[in-house]
Amino acid sequence: MARNIQRLGVRLMVSRINFQTKLFIVLGAMVCLSMMSILFIIQETTKKRIQENIKKRFENTHIALRHLQKLRTQFAIDAIDTLTISNAHFRSVLSTASVPGDGLGFEDAHNEDEILKDSNLRLASILPFLSLYKKADIFIATNAEGILLFSKAFPGRFGVDLTTLHLFEELAVKPVAVDVWRTDMRKEKIFLVSANEADAVYHMIAKPVVFRDEIHGVVIFGSRIDKDILLRLKNISAVELALYSSDGIHASTLPVTAEQALTNFMMKPSDYEKKSEIHEIFLDKETFLSMYFPILANVSTEKGSFIVLKSLTQEMKFVSKLRITFIIVGGGILLIAVGLSFFLAKSITKPVKKLAMAAKNIGAGKLDTRVDIRTGDELEKLGDAFNDMVNGLKEKEFVEDIFGKYVDKQVRDEVLSGRMPLDGEQKEVSVLFSDLRDFTVLIEQNDTKKAVMIMNRYFKEMAEAIHGNNGHVLQFIGDEIYAVFGAPVFSENHCTDAVKAALAMKNKLSDLNNEFKEKGWPTLKHGIGVHSGKAVAANIGSPDRMSYLLVGNTINLASRLQELNKEFKTELIISESTFNKIDLKGIKTLLFKELPARKLKGLTT
Repeated sequence: MARNIQRLGVRLMVSRINFQTKLFIVLGAMVCLSMMSILFIIQETTKKRIQENIKKRFENTHIALRHLQKLRTQFAIDAIDTLTISNAHFRSVLSTASVPGDGLGFEDAHNEDEILKDSNLRLASILPFLSLYKKADIFIATNAEGILLFSKAFPGRFGVDLTTLHLFEELAVKPVAVDVWRTDMRKEKIFLVSANEADAVYHMIAKPVVFRDEIHGVVIFGSRIDKDILLRLKNISAVELALYSSDGIHASTLPVTAEQALTNFMMKPSDYEKKSEIHEIFLDKETFLSMYFPILANVSTEKGSFIVLKSLTQEMKFVSKLRITFIIVGGGILLIAVGLSFFLAKSITKPVKKLAMAAKNIGAGKLDTRVDIRTGDELEKLGDAFNDMVNGLKEKEFVEDIFGKYVDKQVRDEVLSGRMPLDGEQKEVSVLFSDLRDFTVLIEQNDTKKAVMIMNRYFKEMAEAIHGNNGHVLQFIGDEIYAVFGAPVFSENHCTDAVKAALAMKNKLSDLNNEFKEKGWPTLKHGIGVHSGKAVAANIGSPDRMSYLLVGNTINLASRLQELNKEFKTELIISESTFNKIDLKGIKTLLFKELPARKLKGLTT
């Protein structure tokens, strides 16, 4: 009500402004809005076209990068084939280390080590003179069984089984295997050129050395992808590039501050599935468009990917100049519109004054005000709409006044339908009280946010159990739940519903505690009391704020039964009057045990 009066007060203040002035303002606003809309459309259209051009540039860059990777792969394949055919000595070394059978055809493992060592020494004398070896950032040779014979990074290392590498897994089904290596990859790290190159990414190609249908060994060729390569690509494609993996940015052509911002910007795992889409990101006070795609077509983005970027801010600079031109033109149009509005205002001043006077009355709270405008045009429709608005305000005031006093949907529906006596009535009901044990300890031993989350989750589950059995939560009182069955709408089965709800609350608490245990949260305990009998249901409170409540011994007894759980160390106690009326067929799993009689305090009988 107060908010409505405040809004109407604002309308009353606005109505003091001359209608002609208002019309000037409206027309001016329309002109400004139109100019802004046109500028916005031009800006968005231009932006869209720029984005399309950038996307096309990105796609061309993608094609160029993919072509470059294919050339690198083909170069390695051709070079390995050439080495295989032209260098019999190289084949001989690999063949010697690839003799089938245990121990490479010798009697013991010692002889096997000797033959591998000999192969390593012979390769160390051959490879440095080969063109393929010189061009490789990573060069690894193995025998036919995948046992390491020579590594460019560590020439003296041999005898390591490399068949667990992804490259060898792929060679089992393909003639050539490709992969992306990074310095942080555990199995592959020992073969990199230098341990000092912390942010290196390598394009790896593995191919068997095959001569006359016989596999002599495997050569693994690796090319380093670094900032120098990115800079060359930038000069060709006119876009910024960066090397990215799940560990962050390895290298880029961006300025230092923008690269740092990009490092701090991490993609979500779900975005890997959208790597072909254009992303808009903000780096170092500039908006960039970016696109992600893997370094190699069959390798996941997480292992290694390229990011291509283009500054949208730089591309959109000319739009700022266009905006100034539009402001100048818009100002001229605005002056013309204001002049025309002066003549238009004369013909509609009278009906507008009527509306202004009526608005003042509405602002004063006179919701019975009506206007009678008969001009046969849109102003008459405006008058009718004004009257409809007043009717809507009256209805809204009524609804807000009623809803401000009730919370539950069931109570609201009963009130609006007129079926609920507002001065109270006596009903046969079942009342349920539930109290959360050790509430103070829960609050003291947990931080505020966690405690509130636990409480809210508990109340949610318990309320669902109550509502699911035709119950109605009247109040949450601290750590206590006060619920009723059979009111405001009477139900013949309210006793059975109440006990079913209590059992459901018990089961839900058990499930909730299992969930809390998995999270490492404290478990909860509660006591529930249910009693059935007559109670007075009424709207109780002040004229400004009322609540639908029940009063009488039935409510007090249900509350006391809940408290008795502490004495008997039980979770649920129901009264004899409830027990005698419940439908036992509907609660097959319930085991009843009669408790000793107790005199309860605070009851009139």
